[in-house]
Amino acid sequence: MTSLYQLAHDFREQLDDLFDPETGEALPAFDEFRVMLGNKANAVAAYILNCDSDAEQAKNAIKRIKALQTAYERKSDKLREYLAENMKTAGIHEIKAADGSFVVKLYVDRDESVVIEEGAKFPAELCADPKPPEPSKTKIKIAILAGEPIAGAYIVRKDRLTIK
Repeated sequence: MTSLYQLAHDFREQLDDLFDPETGEALPAFDEFRVMLGNKANAVAAYILNCDSDAEQAKNAIKRIKALQTAYERKSDKLREYLAENMKTAGIHEIKAADGSFVVKLYVDRDESVVIEEGAKFPAELCADPKPPEPSKTKIKIAILAGEPIAGAYIVRKDRLTIK
């Protein structure tokens, strides 16, 4: 089976031979080539649409699985809180499975963390170093289009193919 690339290449190579040298009219082979190119292009476009559909289905499956993962993680967190709260209330600090497959230990008031209230301000010595600022592609594009030379940035123009 010949690829679209090969058909287009052959078409360009044989273009001069596809016209009558005396009249300049297209020979029947010209139309045959165009039909083959059109058919191959249609097949490639249909395959692209199939790939897009498969990608969308995969994305939706990932969303469903991610939601399921999140639900299980939340359930696990709530059950951990439930177990810890009830162990603390009952004064139980350790639970062992009868078959030895797991051990649950409760360490009361062991871990510490700092909670920062929303909107609170702190002096600079209590703050982490700020991240370096991100370059703005919008501002860089405006500057380049205004004629300013910007080292390390340039505008690229690309073709766009739409299939609907």
